[in-house]
Amino acid sequence: MADRVEELERLQRLREAGTLDEAEFEAEKARLLRGRRVSAPLVLGVAGAVAATGALGWLVGGDIVTPAPTPTPTVRAGPTPSPSPTAVDRLAAAERAAFPSGRSLEVGGVRVVYNAGTLVEAPFGPVLVSGGEVPDASHADSGYVAVHYLRQDGDAFAVTRAFPDAVKSGSNGALAEMSVSDKFGPLPVVYAQGGGTWQGYTCAWTTLTELRATGPGELVTFMNVYEDSTRAGGESIEGKIADIVPGRSFTVRFSGSREFTNTYERRGGTYVLTQGEALEGC
Repeated sequence: MADRVEELERLQRLREAGTLDEAEFEAEKARLLRGRRVSAPLVLGVAGAVAATGALGWLVGGDIVTPAPTPTPTVRAGPTPSPSPTAVDRLAAAERAAFPSGRSLEVGGVRVVYNAGTLVEAPFGPVLVSGGEVPDASHADSGYVAVHYLRQDGDAFAVTRAFPDAVKSGSNGALAEMSVSDKFGPLPVVYAQGGGTWQGYTCAWTTLTELRATGPGELVTFMNVYEDSTRAGGESIEGKIADIVPGRSFTVRFSGSREFTNTYERRGGTYVLTQGEALEGC
């Protein structure tokens, strides 16, 4: 079929050049197509068909001749990148490293069960902070805070240092509250509060522990709750941290039976009370 198309194109060029007159052109075309049914597109004439070859192709005797399609480049997919681990994945990996045999640990002869922790991205590397409780505790048992310093190992972690009793506070084997703050300076600080009631007195203490590259370091412990309101002339006072100046100072604002403010200033690796009055009792 391709040879016939080329011959028709040659005849058209000869006619246009004047080498063949109209009668000769028609005779040669008839000879070439003799015995074949000429389909509808050839009614336009050979010249029109030749001109349309590039765009429409030929339809001769039921055969369709079209230009060869331009091959589509093959796109080879590269390896699918592994998705980045989410915060939940990282926390789970950190806890597997810190508690490979479960959350229950023997700490100084006391069984402590640690809760789901907080993964802290400290300037020197990841740290897992976990609050712990003592099951079937007595009134004298405190709650615990464990601190695990970690090293990234692919998608997993390895423990470099462990402090299962970095903070001990509270009574009946539990803390009242625990969190991690970045407001005190460039290093994360663990905020832990614990307290209890003894012979009609209720007290609570707050401990701030800085997560340093060398290990956890206590910054300060102060009483922030005192209540003996069931006694004659008793009072109820509670203080909350406010006015934090990173690396320098913070205040504790007390309210209740009395209102006053204590100011703590940083002196080296600790905070000291420089203005106000310390609560006493319990």
